[in-house]
Amino acid sequence: MNKRQSADHLTNHTHWLVFVISLLLIINVALRRRYDLEAGFTIELMSILLGIFLILFVSEAPLSRRVKSYHWIYFSLQFILIQWLGVFKDYQDTWALLYIVLGFQVAVRCSRKEALVWFSLFAASLMATLSFEFGLISGPGRALAYIVMGVLFISYDVQYAQHEDALAESQMLVTELQEAHHKMTEYAAQAEKLAALQQRNQMLQELYDSVGQRIFAIQLAAETALLLLEKEPQRAVIQIDDLQAQTQATLDQMRQLIDQWRPI
Repeated sequence: MNKRQSADHLTNHTHWLVFVISLLLIINVALRRRYDLEAGFTIELMSILLGIFLILFVSEAPLSRRVKSYHWIYFSLQFILIQWLGVFKDYQDTWALLYIVLGFQVAVRCSRKEALVWFSLFAASLMATLSFEFGLISGPGRALAYIVMGVLFISYDVQYAQHEDALAESQMLVTELQEAHHKMTEYAAQAEKLAALQQRNQMLQELYDSVGQRIFAIQLAAETALLLLEKEPQRAVIQIDDLQAQTQATLDQMRQLIDQWRPI
């Protein structure tokens, strides 16, 4: 089920406890007033109907995953079985609990619009059947009690499932944030290394642009002083003094650049 389909459903899964509750409701329907029914054909038919209902209930999940439209067939068959059980007047109104069992499954398998149709059909069936069996006063009261009970149970199941989905989504978000933080840390470390490399290249460029030119000038001045030393010694002395001054200035500039780029 994709995200769009999940958003269109009341819930996309149910808790294992709901399955247990559903089985207990089916067992309760099977045992309640069993011995008050007429022996023979009646009790046998009731047992067969409940047996079919139970088999369909247990096999619903795997078949719904394999057959896309199976839930329509399933709910139609179960609805007919429940209404058939409602024919037994001595069975009182216990059969109505089976609509709660179907309600749990409707919330998972059907879209919101489909679920509204099925819930309305279940409620109308309860109202009509129980009013016919117990009268226009007692019947609707009994039906309303089962409807309220079903709404409470199903709403709790839906809210619990949505809470679990929210927790899972929050956990997934935390994991994604942790991964993003880890990647950002790696990017920051790479950026720091890149910045250090760029800073080093910039320092080398400045050394080459400023100090390199001065060293080249010192080299030329030294060659000139060597030539003057043989022909004009006095001028050679002046040239050597200038050479020393240039050399000192170059050393001072190198120290300044080194101090400037030294790590704090």
